[in-house]
Amino acid sequence: MEREILLVGIKLDELLAKIEAIVEAKLSKNYSFRNKDDPSTKYLSRAEVARLLKISLPTLHEWTKSELLQSYKIGNRVLYKQEEVEKALTQSPTFKYKRHYESKS
Repeated sequence: MEREILLVGIKLDELLAKIEAIVEAKLSKNYSFRNKDDPSTKYLSRAEVARLLKISLPTLHEWTKSELLQSYKIGNRVLYKQEEVEKALTQSPTFKYKRHYESKS
């Protein structure tokens, strides 16, 4: 049992324009993690951040848990803002031994 849809009173160009507007609206909702105030914000994946910092993925996970780096969960992905990663590098203290970090907290 097939159904036919008959469009009367609308031109093909108008129909395509409406479909395009609907698709763009849906896509903009799915990609709402982009900063609307600053469209130049670049997001990095976990692998890119680990490569940039020259650390392993487990170390990156520990730094995220200890709030040295801020992560953003978008769907199934974990992303980091590039500017925040660079800022964290300049602000974070370095300790030779872990016990020094724990005793000063």
